[in-house]
Amino acid sequence: MINKRFIKLLAKASASAILTLSLVACSFTQASPDNDTYPYPIAPEGLDSTNLKFKLLDSVALKSVKTNMLPTVELSGLALDKDENILYSISDEGVLYHLKLTVKNKKIDKLKVSYATRLKDKKGRPLRKGLKDSEGLSLINANNGKKGDTKLIISFEGKPRVARFTTKGFLLADLALPKKISNLANYRKPNKSLESVVNHSKYGVLTASEYPLKHNKKKAQSVYATSKFSTTKAWHFPASKAKNSAITDMEVLPNGDLLILERAYSNPFNPIVINLSQLKLNSCNKKQHCKIENIFSLSSADGWRLDNFEGLSHIKDKQYLMVSDNNKNPLQETLFVLFEMK
Repeated sequence: MINKRFIKLLAKASASAILTLSLVACSFTQASPDNDTYPYPIAPEGLDSTNLKFKLLDSVALKSVKTNMLPTVELSGLALDKDENILYSISDEGVLYHLKLTVKNKKIDKLKVSYATRLKDKKGRPLRKGLKDSEGLSLINANNGKKGDTKLIISFEGKPRVARFTTKGFLLADLALPKKISNLANYRKPNKSLESVVNHSKYGVLTASEYPLKHNKKKAQSVYATSKFSTTKAWHFPASKAKNSAITDMEVLPNGDLLILERAYSNPFNPIVINLSQLKLNSCNKKQHCKIENIFSLSSADGWRLDNFEGLSHIKDKQYLMVSDNNKNPLQETLFVLFEMK
């Protein structure tokens, strides 16, 4: 999640440019019955990708659509259910979305919101304020060849917690968390807590805060195990060099390493930087300080048309998808970016 000050500063810094793009978007007045997006190139003109460790495949923006009377805004966590062919996403307002995604020839051919509902407690009541700030999303049983057994794992800011939900948004159970990350007093701010979560085949459910905990150095990030059965409790690594860098999402690589997505923004005079790194969980010293390898570092100062990227999901093979949180700001976009690891 990103604070209201960011929203105001970003709007002032880029209002004219984004407004022009918004006016162009308005020309798409009639949504296609099977597609809710329009093209939105984010790469600088004349980009030389020869030495990059990734390949940008496609980027689109989501139109202003409502499903079940709920607007599609502030998308954060992102996860693909490969058994059901459903792309799930959640918002800061405690809303769960189902999207239908079709990728053809390494391009986003179709993307449409098919279902939306508020996250609910065990009694079917929408989560109340202070408990609904959903940020991180991962899945259980989403790639086992069986339909109907997928469960969602969602991490929250506000009151830091991780919980299991049904695919229709009903709470099943909260996960027990280590005291270090369950105590809100250990975080730098209430809305800087459990921003991301992944389900790891070896270590179980892992989570990370947006910024390091109070007792840690400002540039010393960590990923925490939630299971008491995990022999490793935390993995530590340096944040990206960009000022005010924050973890916004994670994804598990086929070899068990983690992809760490970071967003950096400080003020209108500094660029937005989106950073992706590979955290090598099995290359750590005795204090669990681990090696990390940069995949890309994209900066608006270099001509990249970036926004507040907070969601990351594996799609297939070496393809991954990112989504941005538009902060419910009409001057920002909800962007989906498809890229491929080399």
